[in-house]
Amino acid sequence: MCRIGIMKRRERSWMYDRLDGRNLKPDFLKGVGEFIEFCKEHPTCNDGDKIRCPCPLCDNRRFHDTETVSVHLYKKRFVRNYYQWICQGESLIESSRVQPNQYRDMVIDALGNNQEHLLNEEGNSVEEELNDEAKKFINLLKAAGDPLYEGSKLSVLEMASRIASLKCEFNLKHRCVDGFVSLLNDAIPNNNQMGRTFNRTKNVLEGLELPHERIHTCPKGCLLFWKGDAQLDKCRACGSDRYKKNAKGKLIPAKVLIYFPITPRLQRLYATKNISEDMTWHAKNPRVQNTFAHPSDSEAWKHLDTTFPNFASEPRNVMCIMNLVV
Repeated sequence: MCRIGIMKRRERSWMYDRLDGRNLKPDFLKGVGEFIEFCKEHPTCNDGDKIRCPCPLCDNRRFHDTETVSVHLYKKRFVRNYYQWICQGESLIESSRVQPNQYRDMVIDALGNNQEHLLNEEGNSVEEELNDEAKKFINLLKAAGDPLYEGSKLSVLEMASRIASLKCEFNLKHRCVDGFVSLLNDAIPNNNQMGRTFNRTKNVLEGLELPHERIHTCPKGCLLFWKGDAQLDKCRACGSDRYKKNAKGKLIPAKVLIYFPITPRLQRLYATKNISEDMTWHAKNPRVQNTFAHPSDSEAWKHLDTTFPNFASEPRNVMCIMNLVV
């Protein structure tokens, strides 16, 4: 398969990942919308206001209005292996256009609001001394732009992100990932920018990480060894030991709770443009009487609005979490 075909197959994988249970996946709905817009941008391949339908039944031989084509694709998906929209006017030259750097966009989306001055000065020397956060941002942008090795389609940041994602998705042991990363390092050209251990690879993602705390806890779940109990070696409720010995005879905590502080995670959500819009939808969109289209239409939400008017006046009040607590 040619490089263009591989790129398109990867870029348009949503075409054959249609359902989530009985519902259409958001990526598929968005992709169909993009397909319809693409057809409108190439009117020479249309029949008046009608476009070719690439569903298995029509097989690009029949023309329908855009709404009918959308319905056909929702019900029957796309004809097999139709990653290249040739019948709708897509040429090989057009397909070979440089694709946007999604990982760079991700970095800017997550951290760019706090580093706008660096974005404006990108490509120029920044004379002022950068703080730690600014350095992390610059390093992430560099990792998103640098290829893994000369001629590679993968950036350093993309490779690190995908390895970390695989480790979490399949619950792989740390040593297993170390071995995989080392093998991969040997398999690619020597002039690569990939670390030989998972820790070295994960360091690339340091600027994107959100804080967490490790808190020792009673093996039976009686209490946390935290605050006033932080110095205890035994549970004051059941007497269980806080520590146990590993195979090397070293004392390690018997049980650990991972605590994820909510504040930086909310800040990250509001720093992300699309998610931020969804988080403030309740304040920006009018409510229709006698309809329930959003949690803001619920009685619990309205009750909080009237009970805490100052809280309700702030669009970023995370009312949905408050409703879960109630």
